[in-house]
Amino acid sequence: MDENPVQGDLPLLVRQPIFDRDKAVWGYELVAEDSLEEDLSGLISGRLAAMAAICSDLGSGRKLFLNLGSDRLLDVASLPMEMGNCVFGICSEAVCSSRCAGFADCLHERGAGVALENGGTVPAEMVGKYDIIKVSLKGKTPPEIVQLRQKYKDLDCVIMGTGVDSWEAFEGTRALGFDYFQGSFFTKPQKRDDDRLSASSIAKLQLLRELNNPACELDELVSIISTDISLSYRILKYINSASFGLIREIRSIQQAISLLGLDELRRWATVVVMTDLDTTSAGEELAYMALQRARFLSKLGDSLKSISHSSSTLFMLGLFSKLDALLNYPMEKAVDGLPLERDIKEGLCGADNEYGQWLAMLMAVETGRTGEANAFLERYGVCLLDVATQYMQAATWAVRQLPEMKR
Repeated sequence: MDENPVQGDLPLLVRQPIFDRDKAVWGYELVAEDSLEEDLSGLISGRLAAMAAICSDLGSGRKLFLNLGSDRLLDVASLPMEMGNCVFGICSEAVCSSRCAGFADCLHERGAGVALENGGTVPAEMVGKYDIIKVSLKGKTPPEIVQLRQKYKDLDCVIMGTGVDSWEAFEGTRALGFDYFQGSFFTKPQKRDDDRLSASSIAKLQLLRELNNPACELDELVSIISTDISLSYRILKYINSASFGLIREIRSIQQAISLLGLDELRRWATVVVMTDLDTTSAGEELAYMALQRARFLSKLGDSLKSISHSSSTLFMLGLFSKLDALLNYPMEKAVDGLPLERDIKEGLCGADNEYGQWLAMLMAVETGRTGEANAFLERYGVCLLDVATQYMQAATWAVRQLPEMKR
């Protein structure tokens, strides 16, 4: 397999999905944890090149969303001429400054969309030239959100809600007529009247239990996988894909075990099942997050000598960290029958033990709380910038694996 899909020192970039009213991914915002180049040309070219590596599915019409601070509105002539899949966010402070005059028009001429960040502080007469108005829900009461929505009701633009961190917030802003939604709401199970799993989900959860049962011996594992036609087909397709780079075709699960070993096959069978738990657009994004988390944690386990846990344990911790959202089922119930160590289960359920702290670090990275992430990593003698390349390599790896597993 390609162990290093991205080479060289990279800035730490986090892709945050933006959903439409049908819960389909409309695009990705690129959140950067660095300063990169100071000139606009370098900023855009550097960010877009990195974004292309972690958003390889842009051919489906999804957009790249990149924020520009007030200090970035310079040297318009250096912009790429064709940016039809890009949307640039301009903060309200920049909009109200003289340096922003004509900037939105220039972006439109090059095919890009233009969004207004924190539009609530900008006079309504200045808002018309923007395609998207971003409205932050952070710290706002429902009446305040309604008032903001009313402010833009007569304008020919779409409204994006940010900080949409619960399904209740998603449904509420959707009912108000918001068009796009960004936040962590999709990473959480939805509340429902009937908390029973579907027959399909029960079968897949049982399969996860069997695959990860340490008492399951070689012949039994081969039988479990081989009797599930869909699983065995997808595993063989995956192992024979370009990701593994094999010279000869593997035609049976027995051959796959001979090549990979029992533990590796167990791991990749688990990965394949996990990516099939939720086939919706949100589910695919959750699968990406789980894979990226798993890869990143396992690589940290390999490289940081002060970590007492094995890389395979950290891989499974990351992989199962989105199990509740993928199943739309409480984590406590989802992991109840899985053959995992008690501390891992408790960490997955939110306990403040070492496993739970690893997951909290990941959440801090994903939501831009770099101070919290650094405070945790410093225990192991590194900071976030030290592991940025590993994080980006894990992101690129996850993007490359998902299509292979879905075939």
